[in-house]
Amino acid sequence: MRAVMLKRQKSRFELHEDGVVHESGGIRSYAAFADIEDLYLFAAGSTAMSGLINNFAYRTGADQPWILATAELKRFDEFMDEFRSRYVLHRMPVLKQKLADGERVNFHYISSGNVYKKRLLGNFLNFKTQVVALSAQGLHVDGVTFPGASLKCMNLSDWTEKVTIKDAAGATVFSCIGTGILSFDLFANMLDDEINQAA
Repeated sequence: MRAVMLKRQKSRFELHEDGVVHESGGIRSYAAFADIEDLYLFAAGSTAMSGLINNFAYRTGADQPWILATAELKRFDEFMDEFRSRYVLHRMPVLKQKLADGERVNFHYISSGNVYKKRLLGNFLNFKTQVVALSAQGLHVDGVTFPGASLKCMNLSDWTEKVTIKDAAGATVFSCIGTGILSFDLFANMLDDEINQAA
């Protein structure tokens, strides 16, 4: 699949089964989905406060530049959906192997307050993050470990956009706006697996 070139940004994308090509200013770069560390979904522009995702950015490491795709791309919604699904398909086995090897898998997230602030003020790709992590021991939040067996469910509210993770007693152990979690689809799938396996 190819996303049509933008005249203003002179940027285009080619979506392949196992990766994506980005071309800008005559320079082509390829990123394998298995190597993309962060995928950031966000709402911008006149509909930003609605939370409607109309932009995304990805990078292969914290020391690498973000590559931005916006709703100005023709067939953007189709492109984004395919990108997200292929990303989960290829990246998730990499992270699953890390868990099997005894490593922690870190997910970076932007606080809900900062998500709203970005929607109002812009400058979307400049932000500070906190870390929530998964390991064979469970979910790690703010220095506290919640074993998978202690987690009951993960809910996503369409009204508040918040992801809320609760324990068996019904207490909230983690909550933030879903799109504030980088690589949110991966996080949701992996946590869901952890909860189901521990049940």
